[in-house]
Amino acid sequence: MTFRHAPGVAELGFWVIERKRNRGVAERASLLLGRWALSADTGIARLEATVEPWNTASVRVLEKVGFAREGVLRSYASWRGARNDVLLYSLIPTDLS
Repeated sequence: MTFRHAPGVAELGFWVIERKRNRGVAERASLLLGRWALSADTGIARLEATVEPWNTASVRVLEKVGFAREGVLRSYASWRGARNDVLLYSLIPTDLS
């Protein structure tokens, strides 16, 4: 069994220290990275991001940038010894128009 993304798929993740939150840092960085990754000669055709359902701040960032919510990945992630659901978001070149 192989654990990896399909060719042409990359994953975006971000974390902002508390004192720098609510300043648009994650949104700006995600937008710049998304534009570069999907328009440059990177071979990336799709960016994915997973976020915990309770993390409304990260959900807002992804949706402002243009990521589309695709659904819930049940029992996808493991934190502190427990399996947890995450929301799956994606960004493709046509989302950047």
